[in-house]
Amino acid sequence: MKIKKDILCQIDKVYATCISEHNEELILIGASEGEGESRAFIGDKNTVMWEKPGGTMNVVPVPGKENEFFATLKFLPVFAAQDCTLNYVRLKDGNWQVTEIMKFPYLHRFDLFEKNGRIYLVGATLCELKEFQQDWSKPGAVFVGELESDLTLPINIKTIYKGITKNHGLCRVKNWHEGDAYLVTGVEGVFSLRIPENPFTDKWEINRLMDNEVSDIAAVDIDNDGVLELATIEPFHGNKCVIYKKEEHGYKPIKDYDIEFGHVIWGGDVAGMPVFLLGYRKEKMELLAIGKDGNDFKTTLIDQNVGPSQISVLNKDQKTYILSANRQIDELALYTVSK
Repeated sequence: MKIKKDILCQIDKVYATCISEHNEELILIGASEGEGESRAFIGDKNTVMWEKPGGTMNVVPVPGKENEFFATLKFLPVFAAQDCTLNYVRLKDGNWQVTEIMKFPYLHRFDLFEKNGRIYLVGATLCELKEFQQDWSKPGAVFVGELESDLTLPINIKTIYKGITKNHGLCRVKNWHEGDAYLVTGVEGVFSLRIPENPFTDKWEINRLMDNEVSDIAAVDIDNDGVLELATIEPFHGNKCVIYKKEEHGYKPIKDYDIEFGHVIWGGDVAGMPVFLLGYRKEKMELLAIGKDGNDFKTTLIDQNVGPSQISVLNKDQKTYILSANRQIDELALYTVSK
């Protein structure tokens, strides 16, 4: 595995990342969770998407669109995000336009997906409300909404599941029992929410996969046996990464790693190999690739002393691009991985 690192820029408290494409060129986006800016890199151009207010947890491309995104703003401060907003962002005539769609308190993770020609939002809130930083008395929820054809209009949303404390992880999984699903995590465990035929009007099939506290989760068939393995960070912002294998009566841990302040877990192909990418924000502050070599797990160090908070991954032209918000050193970096 060959790894090339390019430091794109410094952004104070850089937290969120996004990769998409425009005219065959990569669009690389990094945004601050603090009162800071968001920047976009397209070819040799480096543009400011917005300077303030910051507080960005996610930037997500609109399916089927180029240069159009949704993003959260005003998740500020992190423990008191009642004023968090959902925003429509687009590049038009060389300038970035940001339109606030609606308030969405404590929207910590969200995704956009297309189903039967319509675009939907699924979002998970960290909690319902906080009176102080360690107040977890009001659990978060998972919501779904159908986007209007005019993407600047507010979205009609409804709750599809509630009662998840420290609701931190949201992961889309394709081909989950002959359909697509989202995995959601919290103190109460891991839940699968299968996307129904009509995501807004139909009932979602919800199953509890684990009952132990989980911060974040990812899935990939790491051993190529046709069954997805799960990798978790445990507990909330935790000190363990655990890999699970599906068995007849649930999931069995088969490997674990000691970490500090775990914050990144991702599953998919990197340079043609199924791997989990793992990042944590204290001590060695590493970004790692975990794969299988026969019966043994193999760990490859991508970088250290960087403390990633979020990554985005894109495979293109036999290369894998990993965009990392190296939060602990205020660095937005691109890692190009090849065989």
